[in-house]
Amino acid sequence: MMNRIPDTLTADTSGKFTVSIRLRSGGLSFSGYIPSAAGSFFYQEAEFDRSVSYITSLKDFFYANEFFEWTYNRIHIVPLSSQYTIVPQALFDEKRKEEMFAFNFSRPENACLFNTLDDEQAVIVFGIDKEVHEFCSRSFINPLFVHQVTPQLALCKRQSRISPSRRMYGIRHDKALDIICYNQGNLTLVNTFQAETLDDILYYLLFVWRQAGMDQEKDELYLFDNTGKYNALTHILHTYLRQIRPVEIPTEAYLLGTDMARMPADIISLAVCEL
Repeated sequence: MMNRIPDTLTADTSGKFTVSIRLRSGGLSFSGYIPSAAGSFFYQEAEFDRSVSYITSLKDFFYANEFFEWTYNRIHIVPLSSQYTIVPQALFDEKRKEEMFAFNFSRPENACLFNTLDDEQAVIVFGIDKEVHEFCSRSFINPLFVHQVTPQLALCKRQSRISPSRRMYGIRHDKALDIICYNQGNLTLVNTFQAETLDDILYYLLFVWRQAGMDQEKDELYLFDNTGKYNALTHILHTYLRQIRPVEIPTEAYLLGTDMARMPADIISLAVCEL
């Protein structure tokens, strides 16, 4: 079970809360807040037994925690996955989304979903385990499935609009690295890499920087890392790049709770951008 949910979250008050269930390898997190209430944000992690299948652990966890059955203002299900692709809205056909997805992945995950990126005039098509998708769809009340990159794109776009330089965002989470590139609010690249070690992270950041043709002196690298590698990363990267900064966490995030700075980037972005 969860260690603790806030006393303010009850079956009677749950309808005021926007919550997110973040599905990651080996566990999940449950977080939420009341949009109109400062300091209402909470976040709890749970680890699963890796000797048991993920879907079995998810079901057991759901039935052990009655608050999952409550009605909420909004429920986000955030499956972490590197299996996704961006398709221009003009070319997207919902009836062919599985075909578009399979074209990019030789062994695609079972269920194929999509989020519309209105600001980009594009659609993100992504995969999720079929059993997990079916269980969440029937167990939670009107869940919204949101890929982890979707809210991050919204936040990065908003921030990059004010910069005359091109920006690369390197966002670390759960043994992976999301890389997002913008040029004055225009998306130029997004990809996710499995990058657990410091060497892997450095390799992908510098490789993509070079492939994107970014300027070592003028363009900017923004890093988000809550795994403890930020200082080591910046120390080495300053050998190659001049403009390196931490990702800016908007002030409105701190109004929801002082712990927001330690949260995963997708959870922060979801709260700020209210997707």
